[in-house]
Amino acid sequence: MEQWETELVEKVRALAHGPFADRAARIDREGSFPAENVAELKALGIPGMALPRSLGGLGVSVETQLRVTEEIAYGDGSTAVALNMHILIADFLSFLPPFPRRNAVLEDVARNSALICGPGSVPTGELDSRRAGYRMREDGDHLIVDGRAGFASMSEGATYVMIGATVDRGEGNEADVALALPRTSDAGLRILNNWDAMGMRGTASHDIVCEGLVVPKSEALVIPAALMKVLAQGQVGGLTQDRARGALGILAIWLGLAQAAFDLTVAYVRERHGYLATPDVGGAPVGFRAEEPWAQLGLGAMEHWLETGRAVLGDLVRRLDRPFPSPQQFTRAMVRTVYHLRRMGEEVAMGSMRVCGAHAYVRSRPLERVFRDLMGGNVMAWKTDQLLQTLGQGALGMPISIVGPAGT
Repeated sequence: MEQWETELVEKVRALAHGPFADRAARIDREGSFPAENVAELKALGIPGMALPRSLGGLGVSVETQLRVTEEIAYGDGSTAVALNMHILIADFLSFLPPFPRRNAVLEDVARNSALICGPGSVPTGELDSRRAGYRMREDGDHLIVDGRAGFASMSEGATYVMIGATVDRGEGNEADVALALPRTSDAGLRILNNWDAMGMRGTASHDIVCEGLVVPKSEALVIPAALMKVLAQGQVGGLTQDRARGALGILAIWLGLAQAAFDLTVAYVRERHGYLATPDVGGAPVGFRAEEPWAQLGLGAMEHWLETGRAVLGDLVRRLDRPFPSPQQFTRAMVRTVYHLRRMGEEVAMGSMRVCGAHAYVRSRPLERVFRDLMGGNVMAWKTDQLLQTLGQGALGMPISIVGPAGT
């Protein structure tokens, strides 16, 4: 990293370990959006971290971006997840062919630290994806958008929403696909403020409803159905070496949360003395949990997963500086890295629970929240067994893919 990047990481670290950590319990308890955290990150220009200098962004290295994300997650996982949603979308837009609305939005991100969210999942509480998503119909020089989708992390702090929709071409014709970038304040667009999860309660991952939202055709990108078929056959939607930043950011979030869980577990074990309310029952010696071999073994296992996770992620980041021999070799490396970091998150979370016991998981202790955030992050991204299966298929020479957090 260059000196200015190191200084940027240190500034974020000071925020994350100070005010972010101080606010985290309130944000989680209230399920409120971390607006103060986001404002402080915007003051540092962090939303522009997603863009190259050619588009007016900060142009940070992948290592710097992940270090920043990890530090934010250490202080408050919800802030990190919300920011990473913006990074995922801004990164995606930067690789699209230029069109007027896309250009204006990215300029706003670069100059004013504007933020973007993107609903793309089944609405909260729903089970059937067939009822989710957005549809557009033509009306002269405009497209009219209707529908509902969920998981729009950052929605309460965003200026723009990325809406992907099908465009009805009439009976017997295949639907085209369109992309629009309306403002969150536009008439016909509503943020439902209905997010309430086990963890990450401050991410503002609300459902967004469009009811008669009007988008000028000149501000949308419409992709014909025939072209979409070609893109799908070529697996254009999959992760590529130059578009891995957002996905790697999720791994950095896991790393930051796991480090917080480990540090809190170590602090608890050092302070926890004895077991029962009457410490001398039976004449058994009473001491600190840190003196117990089983607790030391548990901490050792946690540290192993944490540090090997950091090493595996760091190795992939360094390898991104040069092209992989083939897309399949990059995909295999990506799957291996995601799998290891996912297992790290699982093992550190469960290790903290086993070592500390129930007394560490009361509401007044931060470990209870960090545990939920860490497990919540694992629930919402990829699937452990499927990643293993993909690795096996790759070892057998079968073609494999990894699309993104939702699965392969």
